[in-house]
Amino acid sequence: MAKKIAANQKPQVEAKPIAASAPKPPRDNAFRIQAIVLALLGLVLYFNTLNHEYAFDDMMAIVDNDYVQQGVSGIPKIFSTDAFESYLEHKNGSNQLSGGRYRPLSLVTFAIEQQLLGINDNEDATAKEAKLVADMHFRHGVNVLLYILLVTVLLKFLRTVVFADHPAAAFFAALLFLVHPLHTEVVANVKSRDEILSLLFILLTLQSVWKYRGTSGIKGAWRAGVFFFLALLSKEYAVTMLLLLPVFDCVFCGRTVVQAFKRLLPMLAPFGLYLLMRLSAVTDAGAGAENNIMNYPYLFATGSQALASKILVLLQYLKLLVFPHPMVADYSYNQIPYSDFSNPLVWASLLVYLGMGVGFFAAFGKRSPIAFAIACYLLPLLLVSNLLRNIGAPMGERLVFHSSLGFCIAIAAAAAWLLERGQPKEGIITGFARFMGGKGQGAVGYVAVMAVVALPAGYATIGRNADWKNNNTLFLHDVQYAPNSVLVNNDAAAACMSMAKSTHDTAERRIWFGRAEGYFTHAIALYPRYTLAYLNRGLCYFNSGIPDSALRDWDSVRVQSHDLPNLAKYTTILGKYYVSQAMGMMRGNQPDAAQATFAKAAEASPDAPGVWFNWGMACANTGRRDEALRYLERAQKLDPNSQEIANALQSLRN
Repeated sequence: MAKKIAANQKPQVEAKPIAASAPKPPRDNAFRIQAIVLALLGLVLYFNTLNHEYAFDDMMAIVDNDYVQQGVSGIPKIFSTDAFESYLEHKNGSNQLSGGRYRPLSLVTFAIEQQLLGINDNEDATAKEAKLVADMHFRHGVNVLLYILLVTVLLKFLRTVVFADHPAAAFFAALLFLVHPLHTEVVANVKSRDEILSLLFILLTLQSVWKYRGTSGIKGAWRAGVFFFLALLSKEYAVTMLLLLPVFDCVFCGRTVVQAFKRLLPMLAPFGLYLLMRLSAVTDAGAGAENNIMNYPYLFATGSQALASKILVLLQYLKLLVFPHPMVADYSYNQIPYSDFSNPLVWASLLVYLGMGVGFFAAFGKRSPIAFAIACYLLPLLLVSNLLRNIGAPMGERLVFHSSLGFCIAIAAAAAWLLERGQPKEGIITGFARFMGGKGQGAVGYVAVMAVVALPAGYATIGRNADWKNNNTLFLHDVQYAPNSVLVNNDAAAACMSMAKSTHDTAERRIWFGRAEGYFTHAIALYPRYTLAYLNRGLCYFNSGIPDSALRDWDSVRVQSHDLPNLAKYTTILGKYYVSQAMGMMRGNQPDAAQATFAKAAEASPDAPGVWFNWGMACANTGRRDEALRYLERAQKLDPNSQEIANALQSLRN
């Protein structure tokens, strides 16, 4: 019992040092070591991407994006336009993508990098390409570092919030996320930096909400609001936070549903600002875009077929998360055939996802972290499922990046439930496992499970990274596993043409051009209206020395889409080729053959005055005066200011 203080006795006050301060919390050495282990492993896994070039969507986001190539001076345009406006408008002529894509933050980082690396204003094509490739090496390095930063933030979030009492489960979830082969597209394709930034700022938003969960001031809301705004500027996935945050608040912060939604109100300010910026920047798809199967994947499906196919794709995503093989860069038409409700897999998918929904509400009622994991998985997946709106593709591996977080949390939670039982057996492995946070006999089990998961997944990740070196390596690999994708066949053919042009061996060139023709022809067989394949196959024929076949393909393109980019350039070159051939025939005293070849030149390039002028002069030299006058008059209409044409006409008329 404490002694009583006498009435005339003052209580003794313990003296304190003048410079005393609150003790600092102990350092979390386990977290530091775990973070270092994950960072080193991340460098090992993605080290082979550091020498990569550009591939796939890097063209739209970086290589052919004028605003990015301008450096920091292009940032105002990046914030005020569609993400792909520069490429789609200036390179392709119109916006053929459905809806708007407003993702300025990653493009801003590319522009800043370009400023640091130097604006690429080389006039020499070879020097320009060399600098472009060298710049991409740096960009790949930044992507790897950002991914490691994301995994570090994820580990901290899992240790302090989701698995606060199970640090081994937190490490396992972060490890599984790090090594998952399905993430290779996000890291190895620099354009997908928007995915990394989006999830990074979503996690920082959640961490801020957790950190300031006990306060009623604006400090926590302000910080969380900034991260939320940055997540929105990264990619549209952050919209799901309007539902995910209340779930998070209820499960981890102990609030009621009503309280959680009230706490959400400050987030409406950054969301409203984002909407204003987006609405002022995005543009509608170009005219006729809705008739393009390449961007409207269910264009040819009936209503029930489209719904069944979308449900089946959800099962495909889950399959890839469990067993990520094979992996391909593109799943567009017709890699995933339309399905219907007679397919038992459609019903299996429906039952699986309905089960997830039931599981969410059951877990949410108990305020279990599993509810948060299910929400993390389902909400981003719903956004890219095509069930709410067309996203321009039936599926994509990068599109499940955010959902994979929920998957990893759920797997780690299941492992914690299964493994952490009984008393530990003594030994080196047990000691290491205990240090990582494992409990009981499950400590050894954790090490075993981590090894079983990490080793094959890491091997698959490193192998898949190699495919992403450039377009040639990517599509020549992926066409083996996506034989019915129109786009993959077209791009594999383009890769073959690139390989043909890179060699001086005549026999090898012939082989590569032959393979290219085969892939182009298969793409056309899959989708007979795919004008890009006709355009490129024509170029393949021309480079192979079969100009008449090139002319037929380019005539087909002209009928379907006369303003397709590069068509005029190619047909002009073909027209000049035929004129050169015809002139040689004239010199060789083959006037009839020359006339037929001039006709092909006129068919290839009907708006080129030089074709008609040379044809007219050839007719004049062989005594075909009337034809000569007709062709020269056609040339003069196309080029009324040409003195040469005028002199030739005057000479004939006199």
